[in-house]
Amino acid sequence: MGRPPRLTYRQALHHVTMRCNNKEFLFDEQSFRLFLNLLDEARDKHKIRLYNYCLMTNHVHLLFQVPADDALSRFMHRLANGFAKRFNSLRGRKGHLWEGRFVSTIVDARTYFLRCMAYIDLNPVRARMAAAPGDYEWGGHRHVAAENEAAVSMHRVYLELGKTRTARCRAYTKMLDVEAARQPYSLAGTLFVGSRGFTRRLQKRFGITVDARPHVRSVDLEGGVCAIERDKGAGHREFTRKA
Repeated sequence: MGRPPRLTYRQALHHVTMRCNNKEFLFDEQSFRLFLNLLDEARDKHKIRLYNYCLMTNHVHLLFQVPADDALSRFMHRLANGFAKRFNSLRGRKGHLWEGRFVSTIVDARTYFLRCMAYIDLNPVRARMAAAPGDYEWGGHRHVAAENEAAVSMHRVYLELGKTRTARCRAYTKMLDVEAARQPYSLAGTLFVGSRGFTRRLQKRFGITVDARPHVRSVDLEGGVCAIERDKGAGHREFTRKA
């Protein structure tokens, strides 16, 4: 039996994580440079709009938008497999690099884009690898702040933060402070996150009903945002697209 299709659609905004097998800390500066080179190649090939990223020593975070409903798997296959082969070759290593399939969450741009950006940016800060997001070399924060579109795309939600680059950066920095004080919510195992209207529409679209499926639950994330997540205590069953 083949794997179920991913939950995605044309223009869907995804937060994706990939973690090293057995949670090993394998990545270093050479690995990060290789990953970013392959990321640039893959996003150009598949017309992906990359909004933010963070490369940690045993996992990576990506926030991007897909142009078509088949782009997610093709993009991630090229990136994950291409990196694993090159990484293993350079290290003289054999075996799986990644811990299972990548984990993807569909994000509501209107209500959760900036919070998702902040979640990614704060990873090295919370891991005590940097004092501030801008101090971390292997994250997208500095490119976002500089609005360097050679490295990242600028989402309309971010651009609406102010009339100038300086104003937008200042507003986002204030939001980072708010998010840093908030209890972090891991998106691992979350199917989609956003307003209640957004999550209800996606539940209907993909045939996922909380009441009928005890292994799925709705979690309140404050500010009118909720997450539909797999019940971590009830296994990791995959979901299929509703016919």
